[in-house]
Amino acid sequence: MNLSGMPKADLQSTNVDVPGNGYYPALSTAYFLEHYAIAQEYANKSELLVEKLLYAQAEINQELASAVLTNGAALNAQQVLFYNAAVYSKAKAKLLVSKLSTTHRENAIAQSQSAIDNHDYWVNESINALRLLQTLSPNLSVELL
Repeated sequence: MNLSGMPKADLQSTNVDVPGNGYYPALSTAYFLEHYAIAQEYANKSELLVEKLLYAQAEINQELASAVLTNGAALNAQQVLFYNAAVYSKAKAKLLVSKLSTTHRENAIAQSQSAIDNHDYWVNESINALRLLQTLSPNLSVELL
């Protein structure tokens, strides 16, 4: 159990690295499990975790397609931090949505409302991290009118 009262996944599960595209960093299912309090039922479903990470990675990369974050250099540590937060938060939100269909009837309303609230939180975390990452662009400038 973590402090939020939500069970954390077993960290003994297999780690699978999701490769980056050379510009963006690689992702790790072990990091995802450990830092984002992934539910126990997903701990040993590495294919599902990889699927959600790949989908979130593709969405974030698409959002960043027009942004020039560096001038051809690798991302710095702060940019990697924000990129990872954006992708992992988006993947966490997607896992919460997939959990909605697995609830039992007697608890369905309460659990689905909680999952929707949590989903909204993680989507907002992803958006905030993405915006912070975009503000670090060297091409972002402000003009006085």
